Formats: sequence, C-alpha cells, structure tokens
Amino acid sequence: MTILVVYVDDCICIGSKEAIKKTINQIAKHFTIKRMGMARDYVGCRIKQLEGNEGILVTQPELLKSLEKKFGATVATLRYYNTPAGPSEMVMRPHEGDRLLTSDDQKLYRSGVGMLLYLTKHSRPDISNAVRELSKVMDGATEAHMKMMLRCIKYILDSQEKGLLIRPTEVLDDVWDLQAFCDSDYSGDRDKRLSVTGFVIYLLGVAIAWACRAQRSVTLSSTEAEYIALSEVCREILFIAQIMEFLGMTVKRPIVVRVDNIGAIYLANNQTTSQRTKHVDIRYHFVREYIEDGLVQIVFVKSKDNIADIFTKNLDGETFWRHANKFLADDNPNDRKGVGE
Repeated sequence: MTILVVYVDDCICIGSKEAIKKTINQIAKHFTIKRMGMARDYVGCRIKQLEGNEGILVTQPELLKSLEKKFGATVATLRYYNTPAGPSEMVMRPHEGDRLLTSDDQKLYRSGVGMLLYLTKHSRPDISNAVRELSKVMDGATEAHMKMMLRCIKYILDSQEKGLLIRPTEVLDDVWDLQAFCDSDYSGDRDKRLSVTGFVIYLLGVAIAWACRAQRSVTLSSTEAEYIALSEVCREILFIAQIMEFLGMTVKRPIVVRVDNIGAIYLANNQTTSQRTKHVDIRYHFVREYIEDGLVQIVFVKSKDNIADIFTKNLDGETFWRHANKFLADDNPNDRKGVGE
C-alpha cells in the first residue's frame, strides 16, 4: 500500500521503496510530475531525519526567516524570554477611549499574528495559547498588545532550533496506540467569561493533533467546562480513528483520554443528572455512548502531569517546559524527549 498526502500540487508518497516507485511511475503516465527524491520539505515545513535513528524533526525555517526579516530589528533589544507569554498573562479587548495602533501598525500586528498562527499549526504547539490570546484583537490592538506579540516573536526567534519531534514507539501486535490529554481553563476569557478548551492527541507517543480555543458558550462550573472540553477531544479522536481504520490500521480500544477533573469524569460515566448539571446541552453527552461501547476510556491524571495544561493558560517557565518537552526537541540528542518521559 502507498499513502499519498496531497496539498494542491505538492504530494508525498509513503510506503516501501518498491511501492513508491511503482506508484510514481503510474502517476507519471497521466501527469507531468517532478521527482524530488526523499521528502525534505513539505508545505513550508522542513523534515529532518535526526542522527542515530532518533526520529524526525519538523521545523519551518523559511517562515522563521520571514519573521526575523520583518521583526528581528525590533525585538533585538528585548531581553531573553523563557516562555512565549508571562504567567497568567491575558489579552483584554480594548475599552472605549483606549488608544489603538495606527493603521500601519495594526497591519503589522495582523501579519505577525498570522505568521505565529502558521507556526502553531505545524511545528510549534507550545505557543498555541499565547497566539490564541493575541488573535483576539486582530481588529483593534493597543501598544500593550503589540508588546505581547513582540515578546512571543522574540521567544520564537531565540528558540528557533526547536521543532516538533516525531519519534513513534513500536507498534505492538499490529495495534496502534492512540491517546489524548484534555484540559480547560474555567472562565479563562476575561472579556466574555468563556472557558478555554485545550487538548493534545498522541499516536504512538507522537503529538499529531492539538487545539486551543474558547468554548462556544459560558459554563457555570469548572466541571462543566472540563466536560465540554472532553466532548471536543472525543470528536477529534473518533475522526482520527476512522481515518486510521480506513487505512487498514487497528486502533487500540478503548482509547484513553486523560482528564484532571474528577467531576467531569463522573459526569461522563454516569447517566444521572443533578441540579448543577441538568442544564448541560445534550450534544455534549454523546461521549457517554462511546464510553459504554468501549471506544473511549476517561482516566484521571494529576494536574501537574496533564500535558494539555499548556494549551489552556500561560504558565511559568518550569511548568511550561515540563509540558513542552513532551512534543518539542532540537538537534541536541540530550534534548529529545517523548510523551511519558
């Protein structure tokens, strides 16, 4: 079997050498193609094989060069930052009468946040929450917001050797291990009082999907916020599992989802409701069905060990890097860590 990953006119072939050669020859009969050899770059991402069969490092050097060209001189005078945003730092919408950026500076702000969003999507999940905060004022930022964005850019440029580590564990008995960490920050959006959902999904110990976003409606308790976050990660997990099964892969069941809220776990495993939870929308209760069918298992994890914590709030340096090192690495062999290490 050969798997083709296609984005517009860019294509990666995955499979054995013989299968790839056969596939390319068949495609060449119908289309004019360019054979690039081993995959080293794809949609702006550099794919680097680490020495000693230590895995693959995904970085975005061209985008980093663009960031440095546009903002390098501005952030050069800033001090070194160990995190993309200060602990518990939040972006607040400007109030009436607040002085906004000029039109040109606002355009520059949008450009910077846009670049950071693309980094977040492919190679730098560690800046997800900081960039989510910055994206709240794309239509009207202040000087304070600009300083927060420049701090994030300074952090990225100072750690540009970092990238997404792809170092899968072994597939046992042809069964693929899929698991997730889920968290929420209750009422984390101080403007609208919305809670923030964060999760990261691992396949064979490799982070393959992550999210950091405000929930659609206001929640009335941390349990409700965690439960809604749990339903969102379960939807993503089931979608990934369907793709894997379509490709002929056997997914380990039940799929373990780790949550640090006992109330949310109880709510997911019990059909009963109480005065505190009877208002929860029925669309979030579908997770109960999948638990009963043995597709998903909700497991408690201590907050300090919940990797998804980095996707819901801005953390202090020690906590931030304890989580970030579970999916980031660089070319230094001593800096390559995986989930659970």
